[in-house]
Amino acid sequence: MGKLYNLAWGLSLLWTAAVGATQAHYTGVKIEPDIRVDFQFYKVKGATMQAALAQASSIGPKGSFGQQGLGMASYQLNWSMLAYPLAGNCSLNGVKVTTRIKVMVPEWVNKSQASVREQQNWNIMVGAMLDYESRHKDIVQETASAIGFKLSQLPRSNDCDALRHQGDLQGQALLAQAKSRFARLAEQTDHGRKLGLSWPFNP
Repeated sequence: MGKLYNLAWGLSLLWTAAVGATQAHYTGVKIEPDIRVDFQFYKVKGATMQAALAQASSIGPKGSFGQQGLGMASYQLNWSMLAYPLAGNCSLNGVKVTTRIKVMVPEWVNKSQASVREQQNWNIMVGAMLDYESRHKDIVQETASAIGFKLSQLPRSNDCDALRHQGDLQGQALLAQAKSRFARLAEQTDHGRKLGLSWPFNP
């Protein structure tokens, strides 16, 4: 009889804790993802792959610090919280997470005039570029989803400014994790070289 009593008490305690946890956090918050992925190709010409790459290295996209590259990928991720005061509390109705991803790689427009071997090598190189950046894209999109989920389940607050501040802290922490994942990806793939990305090209 004592065991049954202890078991019933334990279940009651767990149920109470679960109810308390649910009441202490926001629930039913709408998460609105806004994701746009833009793949662009800039055109280069050359009788050989080396000539096409030489042109790409001179007209290719520039990074945020002005460095020239064959390709480029940029990522923007931000969030907003639809929160407003209501009856002495802060009502959280929605979380919007905006993601913008842009990837630019060269397109060798007269590739068909080159040898079959060079065409294959070009496809390998561009494929490696897209593979490498696609892995970054996956990290960004996973981070965006995590931010939306995390912010939608924040502890309840009666101060909307404090709630937004807490949301920003949580979002920034997840961004820091994404940067760490970027660094691990670069290390594991030797900045894409292990995927077939190298310059000068070395098949």
